[in-house]
Amino acid sequence: MTSLNLLVERGEICKCLRAKSMYYDAAGEDPSGENEDSMWCAHTQSILGPDGQVVDVRHCRPGRSCCETT
Repeated sequence: MTSLNLLVERGEICKCLRAKSMYYDAAGEDPSGENEDSMWCAHTQSILGPDGQVVDVRHCRPGRSCCETT
């Protein structure tokens, strides 16, 4: 299972996406099945990104107007 940190490092998801699991050992957790209510955007500090859309692993990817991967 790929960790959220690794997805960010690879540029597969936005580097501004945050989740509680990024700050503790989440061994055995699947980032695709994380509780979306535990995710937030570092820019807005909320569950909505700068574009007003919900943030999560599925949607915070290259192609989204506010996505930052570098």
